[in-house]
Amino acid sequence: MKYKIVLLFLLTSCASSTFTSKKNFTHSSKGFAVVENQSISNLKNNNYLVSHNKLRLGTKVRILNPTNKIFMEAIINKKTKYDNFYKILISKNIAEKLNLDLNFPFVEVLEIKLNKSFIAKKAITENIEKKIANKAPVTEISIDNLSKPKQVKKIIPKTYSILVADFSSIESARLLKKRLELILESSNYHLININKKNIKSYELLMGPYNTINKLKNDYIVLNDSHFEDLDIIIND
Repeated sequence: MKYKIVLLFLLTSCASSTFTSKKNFTHSSKGFAVVENQSISNLKNNNYLVSHNKLRLGTKVRILNPTNKIFMEAIINKKTKYDNFYKILISKNIAEKLNLDLNFPFVEVLEIKLNKSFIAKKAITENIEKKIANKAPVTEISIDNLSKPKQVKKIIPKTYSILVADFSSIESARLLKKRLELILESSNYHLININKKNIKSYELLMGPYNTINKLKNDYIVLNDSHFEDLDIIIND
């Protein structure tokens, strides 16, 4: 995890961080989605609403539910404003298709960049498949029973935590924990935890949270206190 040297200059020699250039990568992010309940009938030939603060209209994205690995691909088709805490805005029918927990609509968003050669190969493949389908004899027709009720998987409630920073020593983690206790209200002291991954790796966590509003409030406080690249993780 990275955070500003101005705030934590005493810790920079101990905290482990990784700096990588994002120029060679498509946009990807994990976090919560805004689930829009309003009508989307004004979108031409599209029943799904997808909006993003950074990606342009027409950008193709994959939206994944990390808890069950269900995903769908969609196009950014509308510009709307929403809080920067969220990673994407989607319509409720997308959330239902991904089987998201509407109390914690946690998603992973990945931009899909298609080059010209890929598009050309895809077009050729589709044409070949159409020709084969037209020439192939029909041996069986399957009719779905539309009256059969859909089986809805029960969503098991999960809790989430904010991963503030990674450390290579317990002393550094404890020092930052004390710093956070000064920043956050006393009611949140019990939410600051140090998780030992191994003898040389420690995580400083905020949580667990059982409501998104509490998580969002602490996330904003940390972000306003110049902590950057905060991650949200799903607790086991």
